[in-house]
Amino acid sequence: KYKVGDTKEVDLGTYGKHKVRIANKSTPDECKQEGFSQSACGFVVEFTDIITTHNINPTVTNEGGWPKSQMKTFINNDIYNSLPNELKSIIITTKTISGHGELDSENHISIDKLYLLATAEVWKDGDHADAARDKTRQLDYYNSKGVTTSSYAAAIKKDSTGTAAEWWLRSASSDFDFVFYYSWDNGAMSDANADYSSGVSPAFRIG
Repeated sequence: KYKVGDTKEVDLGTYGKHKVRIANKSTPDECKQEGFSQSACGFVVEFTDIITTHNINPTVTNEGGWPKSQMKTFINNDIYNSLPNELKSIIITTKTISGHGELDSENHISIDKLYLLATAEVWKDGDHADAARDKTRQLDYYNSKGVTTSSYAAAIKKDSTGTAAEWWLRSASSDFDFVFYYSWDNGAMSDANADYSSGVSPAFRIG
């Protein structure tokens, strides 16, 4: 009875009330490939807005990528623990593949409850310096909206004041040793230093 794009309000206690939406329901054959990220496969739910702001790493580095980041620790502890118990009880762990930075040579694998999205999960064409762009797929929601790096209004998310805001992705840039990707307030893909404080808007899978 649920369809992609449906939303629901969630109370995160001290972080306030926020909306989540169904971002994906399909599991195409590519999801069954060896080494393919499960972060855009199956029943994926994402926050539609900005919960809070945080840096990826307080030190300006992307070494170790998403799995070694302070952001991963933050959202899988502080944000996850703020979720209602009934929601936590249906969240499943996700094998997540993430792009690496200049100091690493292989993409990163992690097991997550909550995770940030990757470039290719939002914008269909991803970016050349996201080394894992071919190890995931565009979420059904963004695909249905035709989101690309040249048509991106549907990637806009807003903060608690209703103002369009920036939000982080989990993808490091392989061109640099200190940069991760994020979405501008207009929905365009860009990148910033890891210590930059930008919006937190994670996703998770349920089952």
